[in-house]
Amino acid sequence: MANHYDTETQIIISGHIFNNVPDEIKPYWAGFVLSRFDNYFEDIPEPVRELFPIIDDKDKWKNAHEQFAKIREFGLVNQEYCKEYLRLAEFVAKVIYNASGEPDPFDSDSGHYIACFAFKIVELFGDSHLELEAKPAILLFQRYNYKMKMVTANDFLLYRGIDDILWFDWDPIRVNDAAPRDEYLSYVPEIFELVKAKAGRYAIADRLLKLATENMGMGGTIENCLEIADKILSIQC
Repeated sequence: MANHYDTETQIIISGHIFNNVPDEIKPYWAGFVLSRFDNYFEDIPEPVRELFPIIDDKDKWKNAHEQFAKIREFGLVNQEYCKEYLRLAEFVAKVIYNASGEPDPFDSDSGHYIACFAFKIVELFGDSHLELEAKPAILLFQRYNYKMKMVTANDFLLYRGIDDILWFDWDPIRVNDAAPRDEYLSYVPEIFELVKAKAGRYAIADRLLKLATENMGMGGTIENCLEIADKILSIQC
């Protein structure tokens, strides 16, 4: 993105991306984008770490204003730290606070900068794995929204939960301690659709087994896939 457009155009495109995210999902999406960089910074600043529990608890969104101030203060004191990452975290905090409905919101276009700064960080690293991991998150709703009908916060939390379970628990290739998080991203929409269609545990397990054995050429058992299916179906949103 940054390689092809000037800054003003990048922000316009970034704004279109943000506007395409359903309003109810915007805070969760913003945090999801920020979290894609967790494994690429050795020491994530404490003010940024503290932002994630706020994102996950709607009752705490009002605290994001204070958290923004903490992130800004950290950046002023630690000028050697990646400015683009801290700016991204600041804009995420702004989006979270604005979604709380509390008085004196930040600028209404704060979310228009999220994709822009996320892509800037990807460019700074110059890492193809990071690009593969971050880009699907940034463009999630441009790619999948209409197909998956992901329009509520619960829908997004379900999607994010499936993404985590496929990576941390399923992981048929056994790469979650070394490979980037994009390894199973292409399978998340399909499993999401099965859950939304009220598919049972056997249907989900059977699909997971086929993905592992037929698509990836790996081993697997229906018993293990049933355990994964049960975890997916137990996601509380």
